[in-house]
Parts: sequence; structure tokens; C-alpha cells
Amino acid sequence: MQTHVLDGDSLYDLLNDGYRNLAAHYKIINDLNVFPIPDGDTGTNMKLTLLGGLEAVKDKGSISAVASSFAHGCIFSARGNSGVLTSQYFAGLAKGLIGKKDAGVQEFAQAMVEAYKTAYRATDVPTEGTILTVAREGIEKTLPLLQGNEDFTSFFSLVIQAMKNSLDNTPNLLDVLKQAGVVDSGGKGLLTVFEGFYAHLTGQAIEEGDNDLGVETTHGTPLPPVDLSAFNEDSDLEYGYCTEFLLQLLRSKGDVNSFDLPDFIKNLRTWGNSIVCFQTGTIVKVHIHTKTPSLVIAYAQKYGEFVSFKMENMTLQHNEVVQHHEEKSKERKKWAIVAIAQGEGLLSTFSSLGASRVIDGGATMNTSTAEILDAVNFANAETTILLPNESNILMAASQAQKLSSQNKILIVPTKNIVQGYAAMTNLMGEEENGEEVYEEMKEGAEGIVTGFLAKANRESAPDGVHVKPGQYLASLDGKAVGEGDDLPEAFLSLLSAISDIENREAAFAFKGKGVDEGSQKAIEEAVREKYPHLELSFSDGGQAVYDFLVGVY
Repeated sequence: MQTHVLDGDSLYDLLNDGYRNLAAHYKIINDLNVFPIPDGDTGTNMKLTLLGGLEAVKDKGSISAVASSFAHGCIFSARGNSGVLTSQYFAGLAKGLIGKKDAGVQEFAQAMVEAYKTAYRATDVPTEGTILTVAREGIEKTLPLLQGNEDFTSFFSLVIQAMKNSLDNTPNLLDVLKQAGVVDSGGKGLLTVFEGFYAHLTGQAIEEGDNDLGVETTHGTPLPPVDLSAFNEDSDLEYGYCTEFLLQLLRSKGDVNSFDLPDFIKNLRTWGNSIVCFQTGTIVKVHIHTKTPSLVIAYAQKYGEFVSFKMENMTLQHNEVVQHHEEKSKERKKWAIVAIAQGEGLLSTFSSLGASRVIDGGATMNTSTAEILDAVNFANAETTILLPNESNILMAASQAQKLSSQNKILIVPTKNIVQGYAAMTNLMGEEENGEEVYEEMKEGAEGIVTGFLAKANRESAPDGVHVKPGQYLASLDGKAVGEGDDLPEAFLSLLSAISDIENREAAFAFKGKGVDEGSQKAIEEAVREKYPHLELSFSDGGQAVYDFLVGVY
């Protein structure tokens, strides 16, 4: 059966099967990793981003409504650079379909043009050979082939072929892909989604993907286990409820064009605090801490109805999260620090150094935009200094910065945990405002050499360093510099790659989960023998992927 027009229901069905196809193949996408260590997470990030989009869709009355709510869900669930770019792609698609009840091939094709342009605009310096290129060439190479009588099956067939050609060419555009012998993982993910669209239209079976995340999800955000002992028949509602919802403004309840957001926020303050509220089109996003959610709900329904809703008892929430070292300050602070880390030792370290909130990023730091906004809101400060501590979180952090309406966010662009640690330890304790804290932390992050050691799980030659499975890869400032059959040999290869190592005075290393004391002592002896001037210290990081995270002053 040929499909010449997509409406709300049919677009949702396409998106659902696009997600299902991605969920069935996300591990393959994860394995398209430029480094031969198991930290690839592009497929996981895109999977959780799209899942959040699907969960946000409630109204299927038009193609515009479905595209818009799906895009909103993707934006708040976006994880990693690939997830953020995917969310921006679908935000652009929604923009191209705005106001439409349905769409034909030509209209959808033009919306895909807006989709890739929006994704490009989301990056300061767009990089070719990535998901951006696949998104752009997928439609640019298809448009000249359209004759005006295509149905969606033939249209997506053309798009998929163009995307495949573009994906196959990505190693010729990015040397890092050519060196690793892989194609771009984000581009592969987008192609996989469109292959799901095509499978739906042609009636092809899509295998069921497994949810090996081990957790229930809401908008793509893992939910921690609930400790019900924290709230029982003798408890008091001390903290209230963390209440979040997306409100669709309705013409049947008033003039949506004259909706007064500042006045809406002013009235919300009657019933709660820690308010994050902003409007995109006719959708209003609300986050509020309140002891009377029923009053907030009744007030919001004067203007529209909910497309998604979440409410959590904050006493339970307070005890559920890993970073439970503090309760929310009742007094709004001038500044606060929010950091992202992974591993019990690192979570504890950033907390002890003064972070108001430490987000547990999981094994590969897949932190969503929504989680960052929640943490910033929890910090309750006029200015929040954010430490992403992972290059793959920078875009999600930037997206959170743009979406935050009540809290000013300053991002120290830390690309790894070691830079974040150096930023924290550079504070003198005399800073009076957020800007001063930001400058001190930025200076600290820039003044350290960083590296990691990790075991390779496949043969590869990143940056010309040939490493075999089971060997340890040494990376310095994001570039592979050496290898070793054991950790001491790899550690020395990392230090020897620092051009001015003889002038460096100290080094520290966060020990990963599962690294034994014998390996640490062997490293200490090897470093003491070759670099006796270098003071070396160790801390238990507990991180999952990297055996050692290293910083050298």
C-alpha cells in the first residue's frame, strides 16, 4: 500500500519504529568507536533521546502536534553530543511541519531541510564527516531526484541510499574515523532510524531491542531504586514534591497568543519555589517544588492540559540519589557548583571539594539535559558553575544553559574528570561571586596535562599507536600516545609523551574499579625509578571504563 500523506498517527508510527530499529542495533552503533576501549555510547545516547521523545507524545491529532511534542521530549532527554544533535534535528523537523495537519512528500522533504539546518546551527563549528553531514546529504542528494509523484516508501528509499553513500564517505572527511577503520557512529544511528521508517512502510519485521540499561526510564532518564523506609506513617512532608510537566496551551481556554509567562511564573511562586519555567511555541515547561501540587495543577489547567507529567516525593528523592550529602539550601546562594562524575570515589571527591550537586553520569557519563537542569535547580544559586567533565556532555550542558530561565549557568568546558578536579582544587576560598569562581576554575582546568590508561578490547591503531586486545592504551590530552602489556609500562609511556616532563613536579591518578593494589605499587616503583623528581599520589576513583585517570602539574 502506497502512502502519499503522513498525519499525526502515521508520523508517530514511523518514529516508534525508527526508535525500535535503533534499539535493536544500538550496540553495533556503540561499537563504532574511534578508541579501542569500551566507552562507545553513541547508540545508547540516541536510543534514550528518542525514547524521551516518544514518551512525550500524547496528542496525535496532527503531524505538527506529534513532531512538536516528540522534539520537546528529545530535547529534555538528550544525552551526549549525538543525542543533542539528534534532538535538534527533530526540533528542526517540527519547525518545518508547524501548523500542518498532515504532509506530503514535498512538504516533509522541506521539513528535513530545516531539520539538518537546525542541527548545524546547534554547533559553533560544524564538523563534516559526522551525523550533520549524513543528515544534510541525505536530503540534499535526494531532492534533485524527486519528480513530484513519489510516495513515502520510494522517498525514504532514496533518502536511505543517499545517507548510506554519505556515511560510507565519512572516513574520507575525518581522519580519526579512517585511522580507526570505522564510519561515523552518529550518522549510522540516524540512518538506522530512517531504515526503521522504511521498514514500517514496507511491512518488514523489526527485531525487538533489549533494554540492558537495567533500569526503568522516564523521558530517557534512569530512575534509581526507591527506599520506602525514608517515608512512612510517622514521616512529615518536609521537602514537598518535585513537580514537572509540559503544558499545552489551549485556545478553548483562552487566547494562547496573549499568554503572559512572567505573570504565570509570579503566580506559581504562591505555591512553591525552585521554579524553572519557559515557553516554546504553545508548550510551557514547568518545574516546581511544592507541598500543594494539586493547587499548581488546578492553576495550570486554567490555560491548557498536560502532555506529560511527573511528580516525586522529595524526601524519597533526597535519599535515592547517590549524591545525598546535602539537602537543598533554603536560602538562595550567590553561587554554587554542579559537577558530573562517575564512580563512588570521584562522586565523593567532588562533593568533599564543595560541589553543591554531583550528578552520577553512569559508566560512560550519559547525562541528559533534563538531569543537568534538575541539578542546577537543586543547587538554588543565582549563578551555577557547571563542570561537564566529559567532552561528550558539553552540548547537553550548553543546551541546559540555553533552557535555564531562572538560574544563570556558567560552563567551565572541562573535557574530562581530571580537568574538573584541577578546576575545583584551584579555588582559593576567597571568591565572592560566580564570575570569580568561574575564572578561577577555568584557570585551574587549563593548567593541567591530562591522560588515561584503559585496556583495549580490539586491535586498532589510533593516532598511529598500534594496540592489540588486552594491551593497555595510553592517551594524553585526547590523543593516543603509547601502549603497554601491563599498567606500569603504559603509565610510563604516557609520562614520556609529555614534552616537558622533567619540569613537571607532581602527578596524581584516580584508580579505576577493579584495579588491584599490586598494579598501583608497581606503577609507583616504575615512576620513582625513571622520574624520581615527580611526586605521585593516588586516589580511589571507582570509574568503570578507565583503569587510571591521570593529571600532571
